[in-house]
Amino acid sequence: MNEALLREIYSEVKKIREKIEQLEELIIPAEKVSEEELLEIRKLKEESLKGEHVDWDELKRELGV
Repeated sequence: MNEALLREIYSEVKKIREKIEQLEELIIPAEKVSEEELLEIRKLKEESLKGEHVDWDELKRELGV
């Protein structure tokens, strides 16, 4: 492939990438997380990693769902 063709392909790929990023922003909006929420998420993650969590199926059985 010649240099001009490679530049053209690269330019098109960049345009496609930009459009995909725009679509992502529309489809998946970014949500702001407060410091308090972030601390809660970290706490829950630590508890889960320590095994301090409830099994989903077990919880459903207990609740009769």
